[in-house]
Amino acid sequence: MFKSGFIKLNKTEPPKEKATKASNDRGVVYLGHVPHGFYENEMKHYFTQFGEVTNINIPKSKKTGKAKGFAFVEFLYPEVAKVVAETMNNYLMHKKILVAKYLEPNQVKSNTFWRSNKNNIPLTIKNRSIQRKAMERPLDPKKEKQSKIALKRRVQSLQKKLKSKGIEYDVQIEG
Repeated sequence: MFKSGFIKLNKTEPPKEKATKASNDRGVVYLGHVPHGFYENEMKHYFTQFGEVTNINIPKSKKTGKAKGFAFVEFLYPEVAKVVAETMNNYLMHKKILVAKYLEPNQVKSNTFWRSNKNNIPLTIKNRSIQRKAMERPLDPKKEKQSKIALKRRVQSLQKKLKSKGIEYDVQIEG
């Protein structure tokens, strides 16, 4: 049955407030110029020397699926994040100089870490790989025979058009 969007409140109980995420009291560091190969697992392993890492977000390109070159790392305590930002700013790593900035809680968007724990491949890349596999799959014998017959017809019609223009062109098709 259809449910309405209204919530019934008991007059005796006070309304429950939504539980706010505790990310307001956590520290977030922006990392720029992140080198290739320094991804989620490596970052988590590296930054745990400073303190507990709660979230890592490395935005990826929807088109290629590669990392965009920057990241957000969330720490349990803001003091740790400030220390990491100071320490890692202008740090040379794999021939790149990292840029690290501590982000104030009002600078961090609410959706910064919404997809960080999922290892989803962007849909376009997934579709591309599905299409590639379909193209590489061998045809069944009936369809292969039909496609060869259709190809022969197309080539014959093309040869007729070329012959009418005075061009002799011969194509050999197997099968």
